Amino acid sequence: MRVTRSQVLWIVGAAAAVGIVVWRLRPAPLEVEIAPVTVGTLRVTLEEDGLTRVRHHVEIAAPVSGRVDENRLAAGDSVEVGGVVATLHPSPLDPRSRAEAQALVAQAASRTQEARAQVQQVQLLLDEARRDRVRARRLATEGALPDREREQAEALVLARERELDAANARVSAAREGERATRATLLGADPGGRAAGVPVLVRSPIRGRVLRLFEAHDRVVVAGTPLVEVGDPGSLEVISDILSRDASHVAVGMRLEVRTSGRAPIVAHVSRVEPAAFTKRSALGVDEQRVNVIGSFEAPVSGLGDGFEVDVSIILWEGAQVLRVPSAALVPLDSGWAVYRVEDGVARRVPVTIGRRGARDVELLGGVSPGALVIVRPDERVRDGGRVRALP
Repeated sequence: MRVTRSQVLWIVGAAAAVGIVVWRLRPAPLEVEIAPVTVGTLRVTLEEDGLTRVRHHVEIAAPVSGRVDENRLAAGDSVEVGGVVATLHPSPLDPRSRAEAQALVAQAASRTQEARAQVQQVQLLLDEARRDRVRARRLATEGALPDREREQAEALVLARERELDAANARVSAAREGERATRATLLGADPGGRAAGVPVLVRSPIRGRVLRLFEAHDRVVVAGTPLVEVGDPGSLEVISDILSRDASHVAVGMRLEVRTSGRAPIVAHVSRVEPAAFTKRSALGVDEQRVNVIGSFEAPVSGLGDGFEVDVSIILWEGAQVLRVPSAALVPLDSGWAVYRVEDGVARRVPVTIGRRGARDVELLGGVSPGALVIVRPDERVRDGGRVRALP
């Protein structure tokens, strides 16, 4: 059968019309959020809440029962070593109370000896840390030790030095407590030469009044907290983390402390407490948590005792890392994949991932730097489907 020219034109026109109809009826490109695969810094961190606290502080309590005078101090006032923080008029002691007071004197003397022993123990740890620092510096100079381990050795010496300062402060507090207890025993003894003499409760450290527990004239029993004194310049930060994460945290690791309206403040992990405790989460689940203590590299202004902060413990950091937003990952069999965008078409590409940061993930293979991937793909995204970037 011979096909005429008019028939050919009619067929071509019909095919063009069908093509136009199909083109107009095809689904519109799916609008998606797109982000590039980049090379840059990646951090693996633990993000937790934290509290600041004064490292060197003492809670001064009434050594025995008696009447305490109205206190003229206020929170924030400066106090010198040996400064009077309260005046106490001891109650007369009966034989039983006198025996208890004598036992308190012996107990105070034991605390002084214990504090001195702790100073010796911390001094030994400091000497060891200083030797390790010398060794780390030498190995780092020779190129046999990473800079990160050398920095941890430096930070450990700083932490031990601060622990020694705290131990010496505890010795001073114990000595002052022993002296006050002995003076109180004499002042409350009806047969003593110092009977009826008020006891001046003194501060064992130099600092500022953090809290005033008893400001008015009243009778208190032995052991009642009167004043808390500390040095606001010796702040540290404490944060509790899950016990299963504590094994990844080491002394000397860097951490960042953030509060609203200011840049992150750099600190280092000075101690990871060896015992965990049970804490109920906001969801009502009991969790085993461990306290991590951080020391600031320099005095911090604008923060005080008990301030709420956000804490980031930096477990690992890399400078030139191929990374992709973690929201771009989709599960694929036993691994992961991303949707790479090529000429307006989504292509599902298997990838191999490494370390996970707060927002990005390390890529070990699958896509190259500069590739565009879909972020937060939903069930409408298909391999080979047409997509268009959101404005």
